[in-house]
Amino acid sequence: MKKLLFLTFILFSIGCSKDFTDLKPQQNVFINDVFTSLPTARSSVNGLYSLIQAQGYYGREVFAISEMISDNMTRSVKASQLANFNSMTFTSNQAEIDRLWDQLYRVIGSANAVIANEEKIKKLSTTITEKECLQLVGEAYAVRAMAYFDLIKFFSRPLKHTADGSHLGVPIVTKSVTTIEDVVYPERNKASEVYKQIDDDIAEAIKRLPVNGDVYINGVVNSNFFKIRMNRWSTLALKTRVAIYKEDWETAIAASNEVINSGKYSLFSSTGMFQDFQTIGNQESILEIANNTADNPGNNSYAYLCSQSGYGDALATKQTMNSKSTGTTLSTFKGLYDIYSATDIRRRFVELGNRNAIGGEKNMPLCLKYQNISTYLENIKIFRFSEMYLSRGEANARLALKNNDAVALTASLTDINLIRKSRDAAPTTKPFLASLAIVPPTGSITARAFIDSIVVERRKEFALEGQRLFDLNRTKTNFVKIRTAGGTSSALVDYTSLASSFYIRTILPIPNNAVLNNKKLIQNEGY
Repeated sequence: MKKLLFLTFILFSIGCSKDFTDLKPQQNVFINDVFTSLPTARSSVNGLYSLIQAQGYYGREVFAISEMISDNMTRSVKASQLANFNSMTFTSNQAEIDRLWDQLYRVIGSANAVIANEEKIKKLSTTITEKECLQLVGEAYAVRAMAYFDLIKFFSRPLKHTADGSHLGVPIVTKSVTTIEDVVYPERNKASEVYKQIDDDIAEAIKRLPVNGDVYINGVVNSNFFKIRMNRWSTLALKTRVAIYKEDWETAIAASNEVINSGKYSLFSSTGMFQDFQTIGNQESILEIANNTADNPGNNSYAYLCSQSGYGDALATKQTMNSKSTGTTLSTFKGLYDIYSATDIRRRFVELGNRNAIGGEKNMPLCLKYQNISTYLENIKIFRFSEMYLSRGEANARLALKNNDAVALTASLTDINLIRKSRDAAPTTKPFLASLAIVPPTGSITARAFIDSIVVERRKEFALEGQRLFDLNRTKTNFVKIRTAGGTSSALVDYTSLASSFYIRTILPIPNNAVLNNKKLIQNEGY
């Protein structure tokens, strides 16, 4: 299986010419033979999730890189990893960036192989396995869409960065690589083209996945796989997230409506979230990537990076870390720990504690969302139900402001207040009241201020889950990057100062290996 995954990934992604010279005729036959039986075709789709689980993707780098660049996380003074991300001095030679780019194109290459062999897979189906054969290809489309979305978030500006999305995105490669002649060295596509590819893949996935969200394994519905494989609802959750990032508010509302109305999920309680989050297949999980004692990233995992029983290098941020508070933006900076009320259950994910190293920080917020480094029986959460309410709430609020629509504003308030109350049931947690009036009534805030509050609510909800940097980028929200946990250095990231090295580093450079070996690739500005 690993041989198949190696052969099918897009070779330009790591830019090592020796790899494609190793592609031998007998290996081409092996690739083609994979899709001549249902068990091996099924294994090829299983392999997609193994690639997603790896250190280079959701096993670590997606979370570690994005959170470390944002205002949520910083690096301990006793840390040995991620120094350049924390100081925002990373370059195109960073191993972590190379791993991320490489792994994402491995996923895409393997998904391409499944999609390219759809007709072969269809011919394998019987009356019993017909739905599963369609589902396998649907999963490949959904996984490819997710990989391209993650690529363009990390390596390009949001779609609305230019009016027509004509700025550089990432290379689109949809052809399966089975021979040396198939190897391509493509240019970077426009951002608008990449988002169209993502939308098209999501649409193709939904066509093929069972309409009720079931997952078929060996020809029968298997509920054990419902939350660890892409199905209709997780694909719609992806569609919702993509639409929010595109500022396609109507689509975000429609897609989130379907997930919410499916009846398959429910929100954590205001007291149970901390322990329930770690529960495998919990009530809020829409998609998880499975770990078990035999198959996990081990000490290369995000949990090991965060746990004080592991490396413990990553710490959450706190207001007192910012010793360079000068100017309005810096002085109003809120560390992650400080944005929560004392009764908010989500604060437990950043509880104060000591860095477990000689000379380490004391009474600092720890990163506690992923901690199991003994059995590793803790799945990686990709989509959660709360995101559907927060996305629908934001989309309705933005449409309310745009169209002066009081009904949409009321719908938004209902969703956002539901999330707030489900996380903090204290009597002092008052519901938001917002108004479209320029001067709102006493006790209310303006619709614009309400939208800003939704972005803060997203920060509270998805802290340490790899979404904060991308929310900052798409909303162009200035932030303070704490560059050492000891509080000796901080930096203002100003989205109006486009020449600033800190602004430049809110997206990643194309890996130097890829640029050197594919002369068509244009490097991102400032790298």
